[in-house]
Amino acid sequence: MTAPLGGVVLAGGAGERLGQPKATVDFHGEPLAARAVRLLRAAGCGPLVVSARAGRPLPSLDVPVVWDPPEADGVLEGLATALASVEADDVLVVACDLPLAGPLLARLAAAPPGEAVVAVDASGEMQPLCARYPRRLALEAAAAALAADRRVQRWADTLSPTFVSATGNELLNCNTPEDLATALAAAEP
Repeated sequence: MTAPLGGVVLAGGAGERLGQPKATVDFHGEPLAARAVRLLRAAGCGPLVVSARAGRPLPSLDVPVVWDPPEADGVLEGLATALASVEADDVLVVACDLPLAGPLLARLAAAPPGEAVVAVDASGEMQPLCARYPRRLALEAAAAALAADRRVQRWADTLSPTFVSATGNELLNCNTPEDLATALAAAEP
């Protein structure tokens, strides 16, 4: 029997502009990857995994780590591998560099099961790395996408998602030291 809602933290980012791998960046005394795990738990996720590239340092985590396949050349391969390892009907996915996504994850978790639901920013742009996916459909779509177009945006489009709007800084992506400073100032420690 599978759990109703699992979780995947995507933590493979090199963090070149941040000067260190994103998963290990300190956010009010907590590494970004550990914070993402905590946010998924708070949203009600049962089984959780962290997806990362082999060789990328990770902080100490209390959940299994699923390594991207050696031939992976994008986030979609890592996401497909992680989805395959989570025994759940639906999976909540979040990139570890979205430290303010907690309230948004709660809204995604509350979405009807069995439907793809993707976060969108204020301009209406889809953020497929902050979403809820029905695991079975996501795996089928990932297999097809990996055989053709490996872009995660196109893959998410094939699932005909509904959207949940982000508010404020919920989708602030920590790519640069300036982004990180903004997120730290906006967050509750």
